[in-house]
Amino acid sequence: HPRTHAMAVDLANTLATWLGYAVIAGACVVKVPQIHLIVRNKSSDGLSEAAAALDAIAACLFSYYCMLRNYPFSTWGEVALVAVQATLVLLLVWLYRPGTDFKCRCSSLVGWCLLSTAILSRARDDERLLSVLGTAPTVLTAVSRLPQISLNWRKGHTGQLSAITFFLQFLGNGARLLTTMQLLGCDALSLLTHGSTAAMNLVIVLQIYYYGGSRKVLPATKIVPVRPAAGRAVAVADLKHS
Repeated sequence: HPRTHAMAVDLANTLATWLGYAVIAGACVVKVPQIHLIVRNKSSDGLSEAAAALDAIAACLFSYYCMLRNYPFSTWGEVALVAVQATLVLLLVWLYRPGTDFKCRCSSLVGWCLLSTAILSRARDDERLLSVLGTAPTVLTAVSRLPQISLNWRKGHTGQLSAITFFLQFLGNGARLLTTMQLLGCDALSLLTHGSTAAMNLVIVLQIYYYGGSRKVLPATKIVPVRPAAGRAVAVADLKHS
């Protein structure tokens, strides 16, 4: 019956909208566990700088795409919140990584802000640029996870990575697939972005579970000069196991 069908569609749209807001609410704190781990331990060990930077850029670009398409905030708002938190994670990686060239990285951040301004002011009437904005996050998200996955595999541990953060992101991507299909008419670019992100987040969650957060710490060697009875200095290795 047409009326029954219309009511069912309205109900599905309402549920999808509220599910979208639930995803946005969860996104407010999705990276808080990761930020807490870094700050508490004063270490960004195990986090890939390239992965953190690409994660922030991908989230920003997808937010720009949805804004310029005039999509309802309930269908993409969590990505904007993730963009802010991902940028904060990147800043913390710089802060707690020894030898970071802050001048170079801050210059890059300013350049990105200027580029973002140009994109938002010119892309609305450029269909080709909008297509690029919709496609780029999919590629960048996949690429952003690969350095982190590779780093975990090479080190044999996941360092300061938060299992809670990546698992919540995985759940959010799964829920967003449902709301996108219901509310946006199966936007292929949006579905591809959320689907690929969910798959990559799941891989990292499985890595954290597999490695159990264990860390391979090699004993540090401290050379302590001593003077033997014969009067000749020798070096004795003092191994300190952490």
